[in-house]
Amino acid sequence: MSDPDLRKAIMRTRAISLLFALVVSISVQAAESQTQIYRFTNAQGKTEISHSIPNDRVKFDYDVLDASGRVVRTVAAELTGAELEAKKKRDAELAEHRATWVRVSTMYQTSADIDRFEAEEIEAVETTLANDRAKLIALRGQHNDLLAQAARIERSGGTLTNILIQNIERAAGQIKLVEKSIKQREKERRNIAAKFKAERVAFKRGKC
Repeated sequence: MSDPDLRKAIMRTRAISLLFALVVSISVQAAESQTQIYRFTNAQGKTEISHSIPNDRVKFDYDVLDASGRVVRTVAAELTGAELEAKKKRDAELAEHRATWVRVSTMYQTSADIDRFEAEEIEAVETTLANDRAKLIALRGQHNDLLAQAARIERSGGTLTNILIQNIERAAGQIKLVEKSIKQREKERRNIAAKFKAERVAFKRGKC
């Protein structure tokens, strides 16, 4: 047999093999579709078993059985709009819980680590607060002294100098700035406490 004839014979053999495999696959699929059984609840609320399932029942949950009656697959009912939104919310919360767990488990080995980190952050804020409060006391003292000086001048019939007026206004402005800083630091301290409280809850809850 010449080379061209040999190649043709090989190609015919391959084509026949592919055709045979295709026929077998189609036969198997046809046999499976014939033996596939559905168990569902009909419109009257009764369980029904059939080789097909009505279109109006597809949106409800049903079981797929094999020829022996064994459950091969369970198909869940389609979710309503409200149920779908609730599922999305649960999934989002679960994803957030998992992400939080990854973060806290990476940062902390024990609950004592959380206490230590919180104490360090609180201490830094408390140090700033202490400095601001001391500064506020000093500024209020200076402001009161300047006001007293201005009062003495006015009682004696004198005129307040521009420098004195500017110093009084400057001291009042500095007091407002420090008071604002104190409020911010106090808020920061509360936020730190809330943050580490949430960290403890997440660490205690563990992996979702």
